[in-house]
Amino acid sequence: MQAFAAKLMMACAALAATLGASAEEPALFRVELNDASVVAGTLQRITPEDLSIDVDGTTRTLPLPSVRRLERLASEPAGAQPQGVVRLTGVDGTTLVGDDFFWEGGQGVLLRTEGRVELPMDRVRTIDWQSAASGVAADWLVSIPDATESDLVVIRKGDAFEFVECAITAVLADAVSIVLDEEKIPVKRSKVIGLHWLRAAPRKEAASAVVDVTAGRLQADKAVWSPDGLVLDGAVKLPAAMLVRVDFAAGRTVALATLTPERLDVEPYFGGLATIDGLAGFFAPRAVPADREFPRAGLVVRPRTVAVWRLPANSRRLRTAIEPAGKGPVEPALVVLAIDGREVFRQQIDALAAVPVDLDLVGARRLSLSVDFGPAGGAGAIRLAEPTIEK
Repeated sequence: MQAFAAKLMMACAALAATLGASAEEPALFRVELNDASVVAGTLQRITPEDLSIDVDGTTRTLPLPSVRRLERLASEPAGAQPQGVVRLTGVDGTTLVGDDFFWEGGQGVLLRTEGRVELPMDRVRTIDWQSAASGVAADWLVSIPDATESDLVVIRKGDAFEFVECAITAVLADAVSIVLDEEKIPVKRSKVIGLHWLRAAPRKEAASAVVDVTAGRLQADKAVWSPDGLVLDGAVKLPAAMLVRVDFAAGRTVALATLTPERLDVEPYFGGLATIDGLAGFFAPRAVPADREFPRAGLVVRPRTVAVWRLPANSRRLRTAIEPAGKGPVEPALVVLAIDGREVFRQQIDALAAVPVDLDLVGARRLSLSVDFGPAGGAGAIRLAEPTIEK
């Protein structure tokens, strides 16, 4: 009788949670289009071809090729963040945090407050039960042997750990099932702090979209959303309430810093410096990562430099912001941008504020950048913040 009462209470709690979820207000999203315009309203659906959004009672259907990104306006739903018991990493860089993980058969299941996340096991590379709550990477993740030829179960040994080479066949509520020396063995979950599957190298092509969800990020070539759920590539299923952002332009962008200039002329203030080993690279344009002073990665260019890039096919726009490369006293520099030899931007960069740049590249073949000395010989380096070519 007590067991029946307990089951009844659990069922009632589950029903109440379901009713509460359905009673939530529809999530508001903003849609940024390729022409820089913005549409905001209640998201109705995303299909492989378009998305529909209700704007003040009127449904607008927007073709996906015209959409740059979709982003939730409100903060993440209350209670959406999991307790951080387990962190899942995928072969393609997927990261998800959840409350528990199970696997038996073809699908892995990550339990979340919003519901179940289901994904094929051949997309899962690691499960970490140690570091998700703290946010600090577990020691075992950086200690995986390069030459491993099998799955690995990570066993706690006091304050240390031990790798067990085996074949992982299931992850159950109380045990991890493995095959070791042709013998099937259950390993108590309480002893396991991590799992690592031997997987083939992922594809090299960039996915069409990057999808941010509460406590996670995934990549996908196709994203479908409705109030019933979010489905990626027809295989990964997530609760609808987890959706935070979709960058539809991720697969349609090329970082300018990754392109090799077709022509590059560098002439420092003292021209001979460019011929000295170790200094030539300093004066040449170079990609730099984000840091505390600059929150976005960039391309640093010093006077006097002329760089010409052949544009990728179907290039549409160049987006960046130009600013001094240092945060101290600013020495001015003259920046000129040209498309197929036609000057489209000329400005002296002499203030700490970044100057936004948004250029139409439709039909263009070449982009040139000139950085010259400022008045009275000012030789300040400039930085292009995340210069991106959209296709």
